[in-house]
Amino acid sequence: MTSNTLKLNRAEIDTDATEQFKAQAKRLRKALAARDVSISHAGSLELLAQSHGYRDWNTAIAMARRNIPTNVSDLGIGKRFAGSYLGHAVTGLIRSINATATPGVFRVEVHLDHAVDVVESKRFSGYRQRIASRINEHCEPVLTNGTPGPGLSIDLLLRDSDPQ
Repeated sequence: MTSNTLKLNRAEIDTDATEQFKAQAKRLRKALAARDVSISHAGSLELLAQSHGYRDWNTAIAMARRNIPTNVSDLGIGKRFAGSYLGHAVTGLIRSINATATPGVFRVEVHLDHAVDVVESKRFSGYRQRIASRINEHCEPVLTNGTPGPGLSIDLLLRDSDPQ
């Protein structure tokens, strides 16, 4: 069975978002120390993440990076990405990206790092690792006519690194 949680390596996370959160955590740690409250650096990172409404530090960083819009113009063959496919958190490699006859709709082919079960039946499974999907200019899943629909969402581009 596949997991719906996205696990990113530290090297894959955008450094700007990471550095901003770390600086905030450092200020939090200093402010607590001024009030005679001792906390580890990791503890301050977790508290900071929770103060922003996230479950933990890893979730905060992933979501901070996710909020930076990804556009189809940012995509390219061989680039790594993180996103979702039919409710599964996925990472993978972009194999191709092409404009379609419908303005603002693009066909993207990807190879996922790990196959996902695309069948919602308890009686059998159907795993896919190579996916072709249609997306709009904001990398959101759309149908052939450009209306929102199920499929692949490319939420962020990852730094080049080994698949997980």
